[in-house]
Amino acid sequence: MSGELVSFAIEKLWDLLSHEYEQFKGVEDQVNELKTDLNTLKSFLKDANAKKHTDEVVRSCVERINEIVLDAEDTIERTRLKDVLGKRGIARFVPERRNIALEIRSLSEEIKKAVRDMKDFKVHQRIDDVKDPQPSPQRQEYPKIHEGNLVGMEANVKTLLGYLVEQDDIQVVSITGMGGLGKTTLARQVFHDNLVKKKFDRLAWVCVSHVCDHVKVWQAILQKFRSKEQQKEIQKMTRAALQGELFELLETSNSLIVLDDIWNKKDWDLIKRIFPHKAGSKVLLTSRNERVAGPGETYKDFKPECLSDQDSWTLFKSIAMPRKDASEMTPDDEEVEKMGKKMMEHCRGLPLAIRVLGGLLAEKYTIHNWERLSENVGSHLVGGTSDDNNNSLNHILSLSFEELPVYLKLCFLYLAHFPEDYEINVEDLSYYWAAEGILKYGTGDSNRDNSIRVVGDNYIWELVRRNMVISEIDKTTGRFETCRLHDLMREICLYKAKEENFLHTVGVSSPTSHFQSRRFVSHDPTTLNVEKDISNPKVRSLVVFWKSDLYSSLAEDNLFRVVPEDTSIDTFDKKDGALWSLSDLGLTRLELLRVLHLRGAKFEERKLSDSIGELIHLRYLNLEGAWVSRLPSSLQNLKLLIYLNLNVTGLSHLLTHTYLLGMEELRYLALPRCRRKKRKLELNHLINLETLVNFSTEYCDLEDLRGMSRLRTLGIKITDETSLENLSASIHGLRHLENIDIVYEGAKGTKEGRVPMGTNKWSTLLEFDKLNKLKLSTNIPLLSGELQFPSRLTSLYLFGSGLKEDPMWILEKLVHLKEVKLGSGSFSGRRMVCSRGGFPQLQKLYLGELEKLKEWIVEEGSMPLLYTLSIDNCKKLKEFPVGLPFITSLKYLRVENMGEEWKKRLSEGGEDYYKVQHIPSVEIMHIIF
Repeated sequence: MSGELVSFAIEKLWDLLSHEYEQFKGVEDQVNELKTDLNTLKSFLKDANAKKHTDEVVRSCVERINEIVLDAEDTIERTRLKDVLGKRGIARFVPERRNIALEIRSLSEEIKKAVRDMKDFKVHQRIDDVKDPQPSPQRQEYPKIHEGNLVGMEANVKTLLGYLVEQDDIQVVSITGMGGLGKTTLARQVFHDNLVKKKFDRLAWVCVSHVCDHVKVWQAILQKFRSKEQQKEIQKMTRAALQGELFELLETSNSLIVLDDIWNKKDWDLIKRIFPHKAGSKVLLTSRNERVAGPGETYKDFKPECLSDQDSWTLFKSIAMPRKDASEMTPDDEEVEKMGKKMMEHCRGLPLAIRVLGGLLAEKYTIHNWERLSENVGSHLVGGTSDDNNNSLNHILSLSFEELPVYLKLCFLYLAHFPEDYEINVEDLSYYWAAEGILKYGTGDSNRDNSIRVVGDNYIWELVRRNMVISEIDKTTGRFETCRLHDLMREICLYKAKEENFLHTVGVSSPTSHFQSRRFVSHDPTTLNVEKDISNPKVRSLVVFWKSDLYSSLAEDNLFRVVPEDTSIDTFDKKDGALWSLSDLGLTRLELLRVLHLRGAKFEERKLSDSIGELIHLRYLNLEGAWVSRLPSSLQNLKLLIYLNLNVTGLSHLLTHTYLLGMEELRYLALPRCRRKKRKLELNHLINLETLVNFSTEYCDLEDLRGMSRLRTLGIKITDETSLENLSASIHGLRHLENIDIVYEGAKGTKEGRVPMGTNKWSTLLEFDKLNKLKLSTNIPLLSGELQFPSRLTSLYLFGSGLKEDPMWILEKLVHLKEVKLGSGSFSGRRMVCSRGGFPQLQKLYLGELEKLKEWIVEEGSMPLLYTLSIDNCKKLKEFPVGLPFITSLKYLRVENMGEEWKKRLSEGGEDYYKVQHIPSVEIMHIIF
């Protein structure tokens, strides 16, 4: 246990005592005594972190202090909350002052006893004095992250392309080597190479990982080749049917299948049964085990070498050192360069180690810091041989963790919750951090942008530029949307989490500690018995990660999320993995919970227990996709919630319209599909909301939106006789709004053949300075100059609009647009033109289900930055635009549900091939029966 992390916990407790001092009238003496005792602990913990790996006595004492501090925080917060609830007339929460005084005095006695024991064991003499770090000078500018830097890989890519494209007698190619060598990066470069796209007519990439289920791998491969509509059917197929279907498909085609990160030969022996023993389709494997494939296949094993000294230095310098001309070099720079070359030797040419060490040193660009780090690296690594590369790398990666500030250490450790190869949603992660008290966010309106999402973005950026996590800035939003861990970095994360007793995974052996972890996570359970599986009643976090194709639509970019109303529990039960069962929840036993994530849970009797109201410490509650038909009124006791997702399945019934009263701390709210119509929900007090999803005028009052001035994301459905003027008046003051999803149906004047009332008010409705993403599902029969979109828009989605005039002549003038999606029913015309100079920044364009579109013209100079183009089910389109070759930036084309003839027309030798031959990746998907 790190003394540094415990000190962080003490600071949180100190802030709680200080901030809530008025709540403890009558017990001031006890509170002051407790604060004095906390100061004593601080002095003992000051340098304890330096001994945590070498002195078991110090480590045990730190663990004990951590338990005391966490207990104290729970006690103080429980006292405060019960006092607040008691004043609101909830009798069972009324605390007695005498009991409060006794509890606080008991905490002080525990601390005093711990201090006495530490003195008896002479702990303070065991802790070496460590000098305080020198203040860093003003931060310098460094080059951008080189995520695509392929230094030293060019020859490897060429060799692999030869095996896959030129040598038809080779069916299986494996890339093997130690973790961090760049196997996946190399495979990805080959997979996206233009020569591969021309050679193979089908491509599939599947991550296998350590725990392998060959049937799921088969399903994943087949899903790559089937349409979206057939994904669920694949889940129902038997093993024999899957094997036969894939064998026939691969036998009659030229396909390339990449199996990334396969560990065991026995896994490959099961998977390979789908591959025919004939020339045509090929397999590319990546593995740390060079014996995964071998005899029995026409096989080639490729072992990339570590980078040369020159390539290693080129890569290291591009990351760790500021770009300077030789004329600008100072003696200090020359000294730093010498130290850099010396430290880089310990990386032994391993790309990941170079990137991580480079990222670490880039943050510490002074002679003082580099000298200190150089000595630290050397003490761990000098004397190593080529046989202990893994050991050396672990030291380097561990060092990068130790150099993080304490709040980023906690952020990084939290990533141990997530399954292997999991794409982590940055927004969700930010709310986890905030609920745990790791992320500090704004509590009032100020000029500084310190919302949970913005602060979370900053934290992710700090981890990305240190090469601790992998993420790329989304081209359309300009922010990190997802992140993930490299396999080797995840191993370090899991190791550190176990070392710090940070997290316990259900079904995995517990860490070797005197105390139980207060965080529990379960991955893809079929059932979870809380009474049996969660042994620590002091648990603060219970998170269940569950994957199901049934709810894939919930993860799409749709802010009014629903499950079809005719879906029944029987339908769910028949689908393998559709739901997981939760039993013996025992909420009263877990009253200290702060985070509860139960997405996709099937509750007993489809009811969420009234005892949920006992979890008064709860900050985060996620029931998305859970099968719940009744939400109890006791939810109103959860005053500290900042995240609440009630987008449950099962036509939920709310027992009261006031269940959200008192939740002033809420920042994220996803409402249920409520069927209560007698009285609308009261939401006007939720003034701190940053995200509001599933707001419907069927059971919510538009007027309540007026006070939500901090809203950044809004998903709203208009179902009654609401006019655009009323809608505009209600949301006009939301000056921070960045993302809005409007479903406008059943409103005044939207019946077929009539112009919507207030059409000329759309421009007023959408006047938001910061609005950059708009999704609009409504009936606008005519797009004219009166209908203006915000000039700062970067993303625009239109559905069901029934536009009769070509929308492009207006949309292409929005110079900031980076993504446009014209979906089902958005345009009913036959001709569409993208003019010269239009869409100057557009990078993604989607045209889907435009049933009457016949002619699409692209003039030279239009969409000069377009990167991705998707055409889906526009079956009357006669041909691709002649001007498409002018868009030299286009890298990816996806054609889906357009009929078999389009594959012939766009393939080499086809009549339209010349229009797409410049595009590196062309994917044509059609329904396969």
